[in-house]
Amino acid sequence: MKVKGLKKKIIAGVFATSVVISSGVVFASTPAGEGLRDWYNGLFNESVASIESEVESMTTERFSELESEYAQVKSDAAIDIDLSRELSTGQSLEEIISAKLDHIEGIDAEKAAILESIGYEYYNVFLDAYLEIDRLASEGEAFATNDLTNYTSDLGDEAVTQLTTDLTTAKENAVQELEEAIRAAQEELAAEVSSHETATTENLSNWLGWTIDDLRASVTTLLDELVTEQEAIIVAKAQELEDDAKAALDAVVEGINQ
Repeated sequence: MKVKGLKKKIIAGVFATSVVISSGVVFASTPAGEGLRDWYNGLFNESVASIESEVESMTTERFSELESEYAQVKSDAAIDIDLSRELSTGQSLEEIISAKLDHIEGIDAEKAAILESIGYEYYNVFLDAYLEIDRLASEGEAFATNDLTNYTSDLGDEAVTQLTTDLTTAKENAVQELEEAIRAAQEELAAEVSSHETATTENLSNWLGWTIDDLRASVTTLLDELVTEQEAIIVAKAQELEDDAKAALDAVVEGINQ
């Protein structure tokens, strides 16, 4: 609180009082009156200095308490915001990890199912071809053993080549599809994380702004009320002391001729 303004107001009041008294009392210009006026002015100035010192000390103490409360309010706000951030981060991390594990579990399960059945499927293909070749070889064995041997050898080579091609193609397709599934899952998760991160940051930013506005308004209102209260106390006390001083002077003047 600034006490210079208060001091100016008190000095102005003293000056005004002096003018009123000087204009209303005929003998104020006598040596005795001037001496009395000087004595009174000294006493009054001491009283004003005492009031100013007390008000300044009281104001300093009150504002020191207010600063401590203000610092605590700021600290509490920082704790609440940080706690909200930790809770939101923990919840989002749990959701991300859960989604990732679900995708990986599905990929692993499908891969296991393919690996479990692929041998049997190709065994059936091989077995069908083998039985047919064996049947043909048995039927034509008497006709041309050498020719059929060469023929079946060629068929076997072609079958192996085709088998190799088919299996290689199947493997490459499976790998590509798995990679695409993983990449798609990662892209989806990344998009969700980015979206939630942006939304959370914007929500926290808005909440922080609203909180600061409310706090600023609350502090301003409190300060205005306290200043108004102190000004009222000071004005009332000054008026009381002024009235008391005037009454004391009047009493002295009235008793001069007694």
